[in-house]
Amino acid sequence: QIFLLDNSQTILQALEIYRGVANLHICVCGGDGSVGWVLAKLAEVYDGPTNPPVAICPLGTGNDLSRVLNWGREYESKRLLTTLLQIPAAEKAPLDRWHVELESIAERQTPDVLNGPSFLRETNRLLYENFQMLPNSYFINYMSFGLDAAIALDFHDHRARKPSKFSSPWKNKVMYINESLKYVGDFAKASRWDLRGYMKVICDGVNLTYSLRNCHTLVILNIPGYASGTNPWGKSSTTFPNKEFSENEDAFELETLHDGKRDESSTPTTMDRQDFGDKKLEIVGLSATHMGLIHVGFHGQRIAQCSHLTIELQTPMLAQLDGEPFYIPASVVVKVTHSGQVMVLRYNSV
Repeated sequence: QIFLLDNSQTILQALEIYRGVANLHICVCGGDGSVGWVLAKLAEVYDGPTNPPVAICPLGTGNDLSRVLNWGREYESKRLLTTLLQIPAAEKAPLDRWHVELESIAERQTPDVLNGPSFLRETNRLLYENFQMLPNSYFINYMSFGLDAAIALDFHDHRARKPSKFSSPWKNKVMYINESLKYVGDFAKASRWDLRGYMKVICDGVNLTYSLRNCHTLVILNIPGYASGTNPWGKSSTTFPNKEFSENEDAFELETLHDGKRDESSTPTTMDRQDFGDKKLEIVGLSATHMGLIHVGFHGQRIAQCSHLTIELQTPMLAQLDGEPFYIPASVVVKVTHSGQVMVLRYNSV
């Protein structure tokens, strides 16, 4: 049975019709946004990871969750029947969901942004006025702050105004590169600014703001996929701040671009492989250099794995939630906490 997802009520009606069917499986045909939408409704209807498990037929641009679950990078019509036949044999796996809450704080003195990035200096852009709502209260893939979110917002706005130019994944990627070129100045002046002056990062009660040195994007990962198939965390376990990688490492680590010695308050912390069902987030910092090199196999600066994350924004900031960009116009505290799990399907070809 096929349901066209016109609105949330359509999803709920479909679930109600098949609620009594044993061994029910669901395949969502869409991008990460559509998948997240359906999973959110499943979490509302079912208690804990008891929902019918979900497979994916990728129709979006990035399709990061589809890649992670081995359902493919992009849609191929000749694979549709194969995908449907693979669903019964796929492995069930719990996927963490994370709740995002913004809490207002007393106005603080705005940091000096004269040498900062354009997206912090140009706070009166009409574009920012149109995207000041948190797009969702939950995420399943990732959340990010900084330069990547600024580029994503320009891309998102352009696509909304001229959808005919964004008619295929290939065209979308070309247009994304074009939007990135608007921020050439911020990339060129990257050595003059980083995120430390604009936010505090507290992981499981530990202040790790010092780790943002030379970082222009902060990424909070739930899955090992970001920005159309990259993995900023990397695939091997390591002990921070040890920069060696194992001989099985297949995502090379880029040396952190820190000048001088690391802050003495840092303490080595064991970093494990990512697991989207371990109730932990991976926190990664990306420099302007990292943002380009993660697309050819490098990864960024691992900051921490944690179960509770607090980010204190000292100034207005650009952010994105599962690929949906938005503008935070004032100083706020961003609290990220675990909010249960939903069941998905992961296909193992071997």
